[in-house]
Amino acid sequence: MGKSENTRKKASASVAMDLDGVIKTNLELKKKLLFYEKVYSEVNASIMLFDLIKLRAVWSNGVLTKILDFKPSRIIRGDEVIEHYHPEDQSMLLEMRKFFRDKKQGTFTGFYKFRNARAEFLWLFTTAKVFRQNLKEGIFEVLAVTLDFSEHLTYGKNLKLFAQEKLRDINHIHVGRITERERQVVKYFSNGFKTREIADLLGISIHTVNNHRKNILRKLELKNLAALVNFAVETGLD
Repeated sequence: MGKSENTRKKASASVAMDLDGVIKTNLELKKKLLFYEKVYSEVNASIMLFDLIKLRAVWSNGVLTKILDFKPSRIIRGDEVIEHYHPEDQSMLLEMRKFFRDKKQGTFTGFYKFRNARAEFLWLFTTAKVFRQNLKEGIFEVLAVTLDFSEHLTYGKNLKLFAQEKLRDINHIHVGRITERERQVVKYFSNGFKTREIADLLGISIHTVNNHRKNILRKLELKNLAALVNFAVETGLD
């Protein structure tokens, strides 16, 4: 056997080994992809890559598709999604786009009602952040993860504390609008004291107490005394 024949056989063996390696690598990659696809489809949350320029889904793990009872292959458009938001929450998607266009970073979070295919409103919580952004090339994508809070909570003992903390955070700006004296008035009203009793306790006139009450309602954007009492409880002013 000549040297050229030996060289040819060695080259053929090397190619075969390389081919075996490629096949093995591809099989391993396929197994990994199948595993990740199973994880994405089984996770109890909607994961979506959303194009904020074209307002449509680029990729989804299929959970939102199931909620809407769409075909798995169907592209989810922004206008279709907006139609399923509660009327009071239909601006959320546009607010998200404005948030990221202004800040270009950070995390956008929202708690809202969303109608499923059976016309039932679900309480959903979404957290989103920028995934890719290059406006010159027409790329503006966010990665959003959505949880369904409508399901029964197996461990929900901290829900009330969570809600109270978040309400305090939300109302913090409003609380900062009222003076220390007005806070005193709020505390007395929320503990059931009448206008005359508050006037006597603070050493001021009934007229002044009524003016404080009007100013407090205006500053806190509340309609009546009952709403003020609820606000005081929620924010810890009571």
